[in-house]
Amino acid sequence: MKKLMVLLLAVMLLVTAAAVFAENKADGVDLKALDASLDKDITILIWSKDSVGEKDTSRGKWYKQMADDLSAQFEHVNYEYVHQGGYSETNAKVMAAAVAGELPHIWLTEESTVKGFAAIAADLNEWMPSAAVDDYMDGLLSDSLYDGDRLIGAPAARSLPVLVVNNELLAAAGWSGDMIKTNDDMFQCAKDVYEKTGKPGFGAFWDTDLWHWESAVYADGGQILTDDGSAPAFGKDYDYVGAKFLLRVQEGLLAGYIDQYYDEADPEDAVTLALVQGDVAMELRSCNSMPKRFEAAAENGYTLSTWVQPAGEGGIHVTGGGSNWMIAEDKPDTEKLFAGAYLAYLAQPENVMTITSKTGSMMITESAYNSEAGKQLIADFPGFQATYDTIPYLHARPNTPYWAEMYTYGIDKVEQFTLQPDKTDVYAMIDDLETKFQQIIDDNAW
Repeated sequence: MKKLMVLLLAVMLLVTAAAVFAENKADGVDLKALDASLDKDITILIWSKDSVGEKDTSRGKWYKQMADDLSAQFEHVNYEYVHQGGYSETNAKVMAAAVAGELPHIWLTEESTVKGFAAIAADLNEWMPSAAVDDYMDGLLSDSLYDGDRLIGAPAARSLPVLVVNNELLAAAGWSGDMIKTNDDMFQCAKDVYEKTGKPGFGAFWDTDLWHWESAVYADGGQILTDDGSAPAFGKDYDYVGAKFLLRVQEGLLAGYIDQYYDEADPEDAVTLALVQGDVAMELRSCNSMPKRFEAAAENGYTLSTWVQPAGEGGIHVTGGGSNWMIAEDKPDTEKLFAGAYLAYLAQPENVMTITSKTGSMMITESAYNSEAGKQLIADFPGFQATYDTIPYLHARPNTPYWAEMYTYGIDKVEQFTLQPDKTDVYAMIDDLETKFQQIIDDNAW
């Protein structure tokens, strides 16, 4: 995949240069009149990692439904929604299609891989109505801007990490979620829970793209890479900022007030089960599937609450995740306008609320959040509020197309450290990560 990405970047280099600082072409366009003027039918091809399930909880079901609904509004324009597998499979197919000159008009990719497609991505500021772009919650665009002003990704099913706590276990130790403002608070609370109840106060789980560690590095005032993306910036020359949070986790694992789940067949399910059954008091988790966790906890006689991820030495800084839509730059202007219309249609408040209420995805626009339906959602489920309170603290992910390759290596190292904290030299592990990250950068240098 690395060689394919290098070839992709080489093939599309001129496209990137042509796409910078484009003016908006979508404002004021009458799409129905444009449709009527077409002398042939066109199909806007949409590739996604979300399968079209029968249940209302299937995001793919709604993305396809909205594609069909929009198709019905035009005589000559049809939107075709195609499931391409998971993120990795979809990304690989998009890269192969770029090299072959057969890109879809629109594709869905994960937050941490948006910049990897910058060379073939259209500037959405040019092809979506500016009112639709302006409606996205500002913080959700932190990873979608490239070369300053180019907006290359539109929020889809976005997610953020939050601190989830078992209220009863915290109360037994004299704590509540609103008292946890910093990492110092969080780890002290974990110790107190362990001392008072005998149960671990914190569950160590890093998720699939290392975003909890990444967020901790930013919160402690560091960076994953230098600003230009040319070198790692979390090791020896930077006061080992990448080790600070890990050392605290290691201390807790060895002392027993932090638990780990990497000896289980499915660590993610295991940590969730521990929280809802009252076997651990806190964890950093994605905001996705919160209602299910709250319901499961209630069935076991517990209540959960969610809070903004605590601050480190440098304040609160959190990375986002989830999926984003991209449009291919190499398509004719007319087709890009209709591609932008699909993204704008998805972002209409009633459509955002349909997807949010049915699937649990975030409200991605200000108009949806401030709508009566949005206000009612928060009133009915206050646990969602921490997600939106987190948005102002979002930190852009590393400025490199190769972050996915880096974190794939890193997650294995961090998981092994968590499984065997007594056998891990954290500083040596950070040195190893820096060496590998630099190798990935150098291997892809022009």
